[in-house]
Amino acid sequence: MYKKVSHITMVVENLERTLKAYEGLLTLTPDGDDPVKEMPDARMAMISLGEIGIEFIEPDMDKESPFSRFFREKGEGVFGYCVFVEDYDSHINRLKEQGASLEEVEQKDFFPDNPFRIAWVLPENGVGTRVELVDYDALPESEK
Repeated sequence: MYKKVSHITMVVENLERTLKAYEGLLTLTPDGDDPVKEMPDARMAMISLGEIGIEFIEPDMDKESPFSRFFREKGEGVFGYCVFVEDYDSHINRLKEQGASLEEVEQKDFFPDNPFRIAWVLPENGVGTRVELVDYDALPESEK
């Protein structure tokens, strides 16, 4: 069962410049006292808008990742959106049985004590953009 849309992911060239623009033009401020999070292949910040957020990703162009590939091919823009799902294995198995193209990873960067699984349904499946499916049951209670 789909629980909720969590966030929209935007790939950007310069995270600080983007955050300044959102704050100055739209009066939207990033979450947290230290909003920029370092990941192995990118830097990220989130702006929450009620129940849904906007996740900004600045890829490290020296490292190969879905984010750097997207930026090289398309520049800045909407990378995809994220949906939390219950019964993650059932969803992923059904997609695989249907022949869907997926990229699967285990996310350890945000909650090191609480890794969780992610699968991206790729745009070539006819869904227009990447759809990130997150294992809702594995998330820390603070994120549900």
